[in-house]
Parts: sequence; C-alpha cells; structure tokens
Amino acid sequence: MNQRESVGKTLLVAVSVAFVCSLIVSSVVYWLRPIQLAYRSVEQNRAVLVAAGLAEQSETLADRDVVSRFLELDLQLVDLDAAEFVGADASMTASYDYRSAAEDPIASRPITPENDIASLGGRPHLMPVYLQRDDGGLAGIVLPVYGRGMWSTIHGYVVLESDLLTIANAWFYEHGETPGIGDRIQNPNWTTQWAGKKAYHEDGTLRFRIGGPGDAALPERIDSITGASITVAAIDRFVRYWLGDDGYGPFLANLRRRS
Repeated sequence: MNQRESVGKTLLVAVSVAFVCSLIVSSVVYWLRPIQLAYRSVEQNRAVLVAAGLAEQSETLADRDVVSRFLELDLQLVDLDAAEFVGADASMTASYDYRSAAEDPIASRPITPENDIASLGGRPHLMPVYLQRDDGGLAGIVLPVYGRGMWSTIHGYVVLESDLLTIANAWFYEHGETPGIGDRIQNPNWTTQWAGKKAYHEDGTLRFRIGGPGDAALPERIDSITGASITVAAIDRFVRYWLGDDGYGPFLANLRRRS
C-alpha cells in the first residue's frame, strides 16, 4: 500500500467516525430536547402538575421531581381552528409558547367582539393540552385557560375527566388580583368545589357556570367568592370562552366522538 492510499483510508475512517459521532450527538440532543425544555419552564409545569393532581398545592418539589412527574403527561398541540391535534415533533411541541403566539399576528387571529367575552382581543391558532393516560386510554385532559381579570390577566388550567364532560379540577396559578380578596381564587376551599361539576351537557352543549347570589337554583353551579365578584365573574367568562365554540369546544367534541 503506497502512502497516498494509506492517507486516503485514514481520512475515510476519520470522516466515517465523525459522521457516526455526529449522528449519535444529534439523536441524543433530539431525545433530550423535551426534558431540557421542561426544565426551562419548571414553574409553569409545577402548576400543570397541581391541576392534574400529580402534586399538592403546598408540596415542595425539586426541579428534577417536577420534570419527572411532568413527563408522565402526554403534551400535545391542538389546532383550534381545525379542531384536531397537530402532528408536531416533541421538540416543537415542548418549546411552543402560546403567550408569544397570542402576540404574533401570524400565529394568532382576532376574536370578533361578540365572541370576545374573555376580553382577549385575539387567540393563538394552536394551544397546548396535557393528556393523562391510564393503561393506554384517556384518563383526563388538562386545558390551559386565561383571560382578563379585574387588574390582570389570569392564567390557569381546567381539567376534564375521561368523559370530557365533567370537571376534575381547576387551578389558577398566575394573576395580579387584589391581595386578600381576588387572590382567593387560589384557595383550595374554592377550587375543590369545581370537581365533579359538569362543564357540558350530555349532548356536548356548554353547561359551565359560576353562580352569583341569585343563582342558587342553577344546577351544577360553582359558588362565587364574596368580595371578589368581579374577579370571579371574569373567570366565569374566560372559562366559558375557552370551553366554547371559539376555544376547545369543537376539538373536545371530535375527541368525544372517537372515544
């Protein structure tokens, strides 16, 4: 073997090794990407866990434990206009930020005034949802909801049971409402009463309602909070928006038909 052939083979081996190594690195980065992104948004994921019943509101969790429990959920993107799941890869799904999308005229659309009961102005085309699985079947779904409160935008989650009609839980994790008054929306004595209430009638029409003092006769009514009626009324409006025809309603109807 002459020197030129020897050098050529050495270069070929080196290039092959480099190529294989790059494939390994790329694969590792691809599979670890959702975990890396989960650590970036650990506080928001902690709120998802509380809503999903995978963590207690008062529980102190290390970031690693938050990420570990969060990965038990099946995070998916939903195209609200098409009322279908988006066939996106795990990296895109994990990195999607609906708040940024809401400010992007390409990634969102205006809400007509008659439909804008949540005072949003516009909404993203896509929203993340978190599926809870049980032996491969759907055990529940966590839906992000938000809207304008008395002083701030309130962000939270509404969780539906496997029938996609019944509320399992609700948790409002971010707001700037009046301390000691509006912030009682985070009091477990109020949020626990959501469990078991029907969000929809059996035919899929919206049933959800937070009642006021004169609404005691309303079936499935969630009680208001004395002194925080403006904040609670705002939550009533924006939850009805997100569960309605302009929000998750058509998507959930499609999901029910497939169940």
